[in-house]
Parts: sequence; C-alpha cells; structure tokens
Amino acid sequence: MPELAELKLTADFINSSCRGKLFFDSWKNPAHKGLIISGIYQILGTKDDFSISAQSRGKELKLTLRSTNSKSIDLLFTMGMGGNFQFCTPPERPKHTHYSFINRDNLYELDFVDVRRFGRWKIGGWNPERGPDPTTEFEDFVKNIKNNIAHRDFNKPLYEWLMNQKWVNGFGNYLRAELCERLDTDPFKSARSVIISDYGEKLFELCHQLPWDAYELGGGQLYTWKNPNDEKPLKKLEWDEWMIAYKNKKFENMLDSNDRRFWFNPKWKKND
Repeated sequence: MPELAELKLTADFINSSCRGKLFFDSWKNPAHKGLIISGIYQILGTKDDFSISAQSRGKELKLTLRSTNSKSIDLLFTMGMGGNFQFCTPPERPKHTHYSFINRDNLYELDFVDVRRFGRWKIGGWNPERGPDPTTEFEDFVKNIKNNIAHRDFNKPLYEWLMNQKWVNGFGNYLRAELCERLDTDPFKSARSVIISDYGEKLFELCHQLPWDAYELGGGQLYTWKNPNDEKPLKKLEWDEWMIAYKNKKFENMLDSNDRRFWFNPKWKKND
C-alpha cells in the first residue's frame, strides 16, 4: 500500500497541482537515507526553471522534470507503505517531508511525505524487472504471462504469485484479496494451474478491472494514504460495498512467505 490505483491518483494530483508552475531545485531531508539529487539545474545542464509532470506504471511513479529549454530528466519513485505527495506553500512544509521540489521565488513546493521512510527515488525510468501495467498495458501484461508460463515462479500458489511485480505489476494486499474472492477458485493452487484452467481469462480480466474500480472509487482509504484529489472523504458505504474480502472479519487470514497478510474465504482454508 499504496497500490496501482493509488499511484494513478497520485500522478493525477501531481499533474493537476503542477500544471503551469515552475521549479528550480530540490531539497532532501538529511534524516532520510535516500539519494541526494541537488543541483537539478546542473543535471539538466541549464539554469532555466523546470516543470514537473507525472506518470504511473504499476507500483512505480515517474516524475519528468523538463526545463524551459526542453532538456529533461526522469526521477523514479516507489512509495513504500504510505508515501504520498503534497503541494504546499512555504513555510507550511508537512511533517515527515523527505524530498521537495522548490519554486525559485519560494511561492510553493511539491513535497514527498513518507511517515515510515520506506519510499525511495532514483534518476532513471521504469524498472525493467517489473512487468507491464495490467490496466494500461493489458495486451503486453497477458502476453508476458503466457509467454513465460513455464517459469518456476508459476509453481507458487496463486495468492503468492499475485504479489510478484514481475508478473502482476501494481498488486498488493487488498487487490489480491479482492481478486481471489471474485475469481472464486482455490487461491492455494499453483498460479500455473489456475491460469491454464477455465479461470485463466477471468483472472486476466480481474487483474485489469479491479485496479480501475479502485481508482474510480478514489483509492484505498487505508493507513496513512488518502486520496489527494478529493477534499471530501469518500462515502464509506461505497468503498465497503466494493471491498468484500480484505480485512473481512468473517474471512481467514495468514502471513505469506514475505510476511504480508493474506485474507481469504474460509471455504478455501489451507491444509497444513
């Protein structure tokens, strides 16, 4: 968390907040161990101010800094457990801000806020180890799976395989729980056996549709992440109607091999 839908909403927020605005440098909180990227103008090779635009892909967020003379660089962010961006007017920098893009006249700044400090950033584009985004690159997403179905990763049970970003880029705890409940097949079967069965096409469709559903609902109002685009709180009833498996008190739950909690229908109770 945040997952695919939340990253899309974050990109929307950044693009809306930064449209028509210019920045000249960045600041890193010395308490954070992340990469220091000072002297943006030196990296761009110009002292011109730069604009900021954002794009998401699965669980990654890419910021493109483009100078007024059209030179550009990309910064890739992963959000950790609760990383988010806020647009602020100095000196109102939020607590737990770890990276900021600063306006030359100190009129505004774009801040990366992360209470738990798991978020990271680096210079560069998309991570090649992550698979296609199942919402915006659906055909490539399906092709990547079908072309590699013999890979040993597909020996793993479905509920674990769904968290592998090499195959299902953008899925986390709540999306996998909702998918497994809607797919309505044993999540402890191997991913391969499910994909090559009659459930395979439905699995692909759910990987595509569920993140879009969550996006349209305003994202998961969970933990420290809140939808930055919506000043009014999401109607709880709408989200609760959609969220039928994750943290459902009537469901079973267990830790997977990566110590991530999986919520599942008790009719599929795992046999030890």
